[in-house]
Amino acid sequence: MRFCPSPFNTLHVHQHGYITCCPAWFNNAKEVNVVGEFENLWDMWNHEKFVRLREAWLNGDDRFCKACVLRLDPKMAKLNRGPLMQPIMTRGPFHVVFANDLTCNLHCWSCRSGPIIQKRQDKVFEQTKNILDTFHESINFITAIGSGDPFASPAWLKILQTLDAEKHKNLKIELFTNGLLLPRYWDSISQIHDNIVNVKMSIDAITPEIYERTRLGGKHKDLEIALDFVSKLGKNHILNMVVQADNFTDIPLLVERAIELGCSQVNLSMLRFWNNLGGGKEKFDKENLSNESHPKHKEFLKLLQDNEDLLSHPIVHAYRIFPEGHKIIRDNHSESKKKLDQWDHRKKQE
Repeated sequence: MRFCPSPFNTLHVHQHGYITCCPAWFNNAKEVNVVGEFENLWDMWNHEKFVRLREAWLNGDDRFCKACVLRLDPKMAKLNRGPLMQPIMTRGPFHVVFANDLTCNLHCWSCRSGPIIQKRQDKVFEQTKNILDTFHESINFITAIGSGDPFASPAWLKILQTLDAEKHKNLKIELFTNGLLLPRYWDSISQIHDNIVNVKMSIDAITPEIYERTRLGGKHKDLEIALDFVSKLGKNHILNMVVQADNFTDIPLLVERAIELGCSQVNLSMLRFWNNLGGGKEKFDKENLSNESHPKHKEFLKLLQDNEDLLSHPIVHAYRIFPEGHKIIRDNHSESKKKLDQWDHRKKQE
């Protein structure tokens, strides 16, 4: 069995909870999600839920993570247990993925049901500062942010503009953004330009019509400006695409554009179901190409086959969109649907 270091090395920070990986990769995120506010963040980092998850992995038990398509990544076969990896950790996380503000300038249906401007920005700022201060000695990489856009969030824009580059001189930063606001604010974060190593842009499409249909609120002309701008920054330029029935025909075009731009990586992922999807289960079923009975499923598989060489390009991470990954998504969606049906049944009885 492949070993996963995330429970020992990684922390995902949400507004009201903490987890060691993307919630979508767990069979039941509630089993490993630590909820609450902590005066001492070490109590969170060594919470019984995290301890139980770590014990499982140390004992060769991956029962919490059957829904994770990252297990298909060939790189995981090379990961081993480190000497400081224990159920109760004496060092903090290396990598912190902040996802503690939903504020965004876009409202893509695959992410949310409508526009979100998060209130209580002071709480976002305070929580982020506490994490950075408490685990200052161990954190060497942060991702900002996995829940909204760091340049649309007032709290995160302030964090980036005021981060003490001298205090955090060894900190590497990954900007996770749709990219549209980055040209406007880039100069305002000049003190951390050297800290920024990755600019990861979620774009989902490259042609004008499909981009503006999937990235609601976005304009294709602004995307092109952002892509050109980021390509000249000298940073690792990463493009993300969530594949669905409405955009899969853009896969080869997006990859070709990434190669043309000199991008360092393209991440292709299948659409996953979660409660905040715009349009709910009905929309998900309409767009979910991992469903073998979907009317466009065979067309999608043919596109993958016809572009096998392109999808094997060194910068392309496509393992999640091939059939082996589809089965994991189907199994996970089936389990999620069962839980939603049970919840609906209980609500009707109340």
